[in-house]
Amino acid sequence: MTSDRSASPSGVRLSRVVALTAGATLGLGALCAAPLAMTATGGTGTTDTVALAADTAAPSVTLGDRSVKQGGEVPFTATGFPAGGTLSVKFDDKTLLRQFTVGDDGSVSGSVTVPVDASVGGGHWLRFLAPQTSVRSDELTVTAAAPVPTPAPTPPQTSKPTPAPSASAVTDPALKLTSGAEVAAGGKVSFTLSGFVKGQDVTVKLDDDEILARWPDAVEADGTFSATVTLPASVPAGKHWLRVLAPAPATSLKADLTITTSAGSGSGGGSADGSSGDGGDAGSGTAGAAGAGGSSGTTGGSGSGGATTGTSATITAGSRVAAGGRVSFRVTGFPAGQQLTVKLDDSRILGQWTVGTDGSYTGGVTVPADTAKGAHWLRFLAPNPPTSHRADFTVTSGAPGTTASRAPGASATGSATTSAPAAWGAPASATNDAGAKAEITAGQVRPGGTLHFKVTGFPAGQKVTVKLDDEAVLGQWDIDDSGTHEGDVTVPVNTSAGGHWLRFLAPNPPTTLKVAFTVVTTSGEAATSASASGTTAPDVSPKTLAAASVESPVSYATIAWSAAAAAAGGAAGAAATTYFVVRRRSAGAPAAGPVADA
Repeated sequence: MTSDRSASPSGVRLSRVVALTAGATLGLGALCAAPLAMTATGGTGTTDTVALAADTAAPSVTLGDRSVKQGGEVPFTATGFPAGGTLSVKFDDKTLLRQFTVGDDGSVSGSVTVPVDASVGGGHWLRFLAPQTSVRSDELTVTAAAPVPTPAPTPPQTSKPTPAPSASAVTDPALKLTSGAEVAAGGKVSFTLSGFVKGQDVTVKLDDDEILARWPDAVEADGTFSATVTLPASVPAGKHWLRVLAPAPATSLKADLTITTSAGSGSGGGSADGSSGDGGDAGSGTAGAAGAGGSSGTTGGSGSGGATTGTSATITAGSRVAAGGRVSFRVTGFPAGQQLTVKLDDSRILGQWTVGTDGSYTGGVTVPADTAKGAHWLRFLAPNPPTSHRADFTVTSGAPGTTASRAPGASATGSATTSAPAAWGAPASATNDAGAKAEITAGQVRPGGTLHFKVTGFPAGQKVTVKLDDEAVLGQWDIDDSGTHEGDVTVPVNTSAGGHWLRFLAPNPPTTLKVAFTVVTTSGEAATSASASGTTAPDVSPKTLAAASVESPVSYATIAWSAAAAAAGGAAGAAATTYFVVRRRSAGAPAAGPVADA
């Protein structure tokens, strides 16, 4: 090492330290030795000091279990990590499982959950990451999870005998139609539930398709609940059923219905654009008259003028929706391969699609934000042959953040009320390598509001379970033969504001997807400061976390002797990186900044 101070105008000579990395030269003894100090004294009495300090506390991780079932937890203890830093745990260097804060002593203990779709067998591992630190665990073996039993189909029930009172008796859930099993289209059906759990939400669907009504926290303390639902006026005559669903525990009951008459059974030669023959309005004429559709002149209803026999258009979700919300629908019996046009109130076109080869189409439209509160309808149109159907729905309030319209006859000075709107904001989705997909049509919702979802590519014939934040079960539904299901879930009214997620689960093969959304408690409140300012939330993906670790600023020049550590320390050197800090200062002077040319 040489020193040349003559080039400095102030007489203080500058020194340069050249750190040479050589695994063959630097042995294990050098790595473990006490810090070394080299000094050089110049003619002016100034001393240059180079200190080499080795971090001897190598990071390590101990797993509580080396074998875990799919979806099971693995406890761990990590030591020697950067104090106060963020520890990220990944599965097979792919899936970010969880993040922890490292303690002041450099340690952290916790557990992580292995994905339920992890492949069975050995060859798995956990990766523990912190700034400038990476440790891979011992090999982890994943075993098959116990199959989730599929409940046997519940036979149709119209009545259930009441057992004799007993202190130890447990009553099975039962559904009874108190208004009878025969009803006309557009009529009302009353029912009573028993044997349910106090506080359960209750959802009623027609033919496992259209949601007729939903009641949160409906079941009484004695396990009973009674209510009435109104059937759509457009439902065709024949055999149908009501499905009653409740979560936590998941309960599903079915009761058969017979529709004795069908509204809107007439057909006529209306044009595809609905300019004539679409009918279906209240009092539009005599049922069955050419182009009239709908019910008789004394009773209004949903019509099907211009439609061919066997066609239908049904609102499956959103029959009561706020302006700006989403209305889902399904049409059947329409001309295959033709263009389907959906219009609002026979005026504004909301969307156009191509009818499937089976004459059906399932989709959704967004109600314009400026739509007035009150009764409205969707018009479904297709050409060749001309087909037209109408389905009614109700707009309950203005768009998010607006005040609902005053009811007819209300005082102009009365206080305005704001109903909780439907979900709004950008949609969100998640997919996996097997092609399964779960999506929600909006990313923001208020407590007690509904989120519309659709899953595709899921196990056909299985049940999909939807959970909130991996805790509360919001409902279960049957997946059709194409691996698809579309429906709605209600966000509990006591859900806190901020970020949450829906977990979509199905067995055989195990399938799980997570879709995030935000709960907003007031019209102007955002869950985070980022969303409040209109900016994008920070990316916390594993790739970004890794980049953040690489790009984190360092207060002093740092040389990572990774090759030497690996050669001299074996497994320990591979598991951790030893750092040497080079500082340059003059005797008696305050510590200087980083050495730019070290």
